[in-house]
Amino acid sequence: MPLSTKPFLAFALILTLVAGGPAAAEDGPQLVTLALIDTPWAMRLDVTGFHVQVDGVKPDGRRYLLATDEVHSIQLSVTLETVTGHATEQGCLLHLERVAKTTLSSATQGLVRDSLHHFSVLEYVRPANDAGQAEQHHLLACTGKDDVYADVHLSQTRSPGDETASLQPLLHRLTIVGAPTPSSLDHFRAGSAPYLLGRFTLAIPHYEQALLLEQANPTLDRPLWQLLVHHLGTAYGRTGNFGQAKATFDYGLSKEPANPMWHYELARTYAGMNDREKTMHSLGAAFFYHHDRRSDERMPDPRQDVAFARFMLDPAFRRLAESLMQPAI
Repeated sequence: MPLSTKPFLAFALILTLVAGGPAAAEDGPQLVTLALIDTPWAMRLDVTGFHVQVDGVKPDGRRYLLATDEVHSIQLSVTLETVTGHATEQGCLLHLERVAKTTLSSATQGLVRDSLHHFSVLEYVRPANDAGQAEQHHLLACTGKDDVYADVHLSQTRSPGDETASLQPLLHRLTIVGAPTPSSLDHFRAGSAPYLLGRFTLAIPHYEQALLLEQANPTLDRPLWQLLVHHLGTAYGRTGNFGQAKATFDYGLSKEPANPMWHYELARTYAGMNDREKTMHSLGAAFFYHHDRRSDERMPDPRQDVAFARFMLDPAFRRLAESLMQPAI
């Protein structure tokens, strides 16, 4: 897989997990647990009747869930966010006041500020307008615990003649429970958030833990496991830890000897170690296995890769780089 596509795939994998469909009540409650990786508590949601569209971690580290109930035209989103200091009720109230000042218009109706089930609540109605936008009921709720805020947004589109009812009863579906033991997927998500922002030092501990868990009890799908190995090795390399980067890609290649991108990354690692011969060997292997796969995906051009800049004045290396970029016969 070309390097340029890695961040986009990683973003899709850490942020979006699509459920199969809405859960029926007769199947029993469908419970989803949201937790930040280093937090001892979690928020449990009963999403029976909802279709979970997004369940993951945003690149900025916030835990996020989006679900819809198409039968009742309701959309639910929940966000967990770590803050500096202690999350407080006053902080929630200030947050809701900022929302009220910046997003509510003079046309807003039925504005209600309330407190329910440990939540500070802001509820309002956006009336239908001449542009064809239907009436929308919104409920914003906020609660804080330790150094984490939980923000909930419920919205419902209503047609003329629909019964008007508060969205507040849906908040009873949210409860705070003890956090489960983080899985390899949880650690992968937690590491990918800072990784995508180039904060490799913060990503490494989570990726290391994810790989340890996978070695003990594999649970990740193959593409996700491949991405974990690739990201961990790359993060080591970007922070100058070439020994660990080499060990990571060696481990990956012990499982998948014909993975061209791991050979390529190993070549970049050897370049960082100033080992020209091994760099050339790994580059050759990368393009050999790429051509052997007969894949339409393009390999990076080593002539344009800054990792190999130190070797491009070397005639033997330059000849190799030029030959690798020739069309396969």
